Amino acid sequence: MNNWHRQLLLIGLIAIIATGNVFAQQEKKKTNFRLEYFKKSDKTEQLVATLRYKESSYVPLSNVIVNFYSINNDSRVLLDKIETDDKGIAIFIVDDNPKIYTDSLGFLTFEVEFNESALYKGKTKDITISKANLEMSFFQQDTIKFIDATLTDLTPDGKQVPVEGVQVNFYVKGTFSLFKFGEKTTDENGRVDIPFPVDMPGDYEGNLTIVSKIIDHNDYGSIESQGQINWGILVPIEPAKHRGLGDTDAPLWMVYTLIILLSAVWFHYLYVVYLIVKIRVGKRLRDVRFKF
Repeated sequence: MNNWHRQLLLIGLIAIIATGNVFAQQEKKKTNFRLEYFKKSDKTEQLVATLRYKESSYVPLSNVIVNFYSINNDSRVLLDKIETDDKGIAIFIVDDNPKIYTDSLGFLTFEVEFNESALYKGKTKDITISKANLEMSFFQQDTIKFIDATLTDLTPDGKQVPVEGVQVNFYVKGTFSLFKFGEKTTDENGRVDIPFPVDMPGDYEGNLTIVSKIIDHNDYGSIESQGQINWGILVPIEPAKHRGLGDTDAPLWMVYTLIILLSAVWFHYLYVVYLIVKIRVGKRLRDVRFKF
């Protein structure tokens, strides 16, 4: 093989390898992170990371490892490695872990990282929050019933400072969802109160579960508080309705259908008996004729 043939072949191989690398890089799917902080009504604090990758739309990226870090100035400390579930969600419980760094103003900064793989591009996301408490209570003034909520910021030395200008939403907890009935902004005492709606139905004892929420605040994330009170309209227990076929409460169409079906069955029974009797009588008459 001539030299120029070899050179041409070598150039072709290099071009194929380079093109393959380009295509391999293009095949890596773009990823997307959503990072949220939640403080539930039982005071449990969570960092919820939702990881997705791009197809025609974003799809949950499940069964991959997500790293959770606490940021200390310019350094970061690994808190945990958590695998995403089938919805692409990884949840880290924020407790009294000594690795979690709090700055002088009481802010905590977290970073979540997904390392690049052969199929997916890497992604990082960070969030900075300040711990706060949302407390809820109920009171009555004259004939008007009120729901009261108070928001306080927790300082590094453990003090609770009222927070002004934060919107608090109020809900009634239903079987499958929350029904919003009001919202108000906290005053200089971190407090907000709203009148309770008098037309809200409860259970058979009038009990209702009231939920107050701060949603996706820049400093405090999402905080929830809830309580139960018997201020709802009593809903009477309805007696169980029997729908058996022999019951007087059965629908008329079912009763008529049953009568028709049973009548048809008994008609066929009687018709078969009639045919048997007819056959036997006919046979006896033929036997009598043969004797004569």
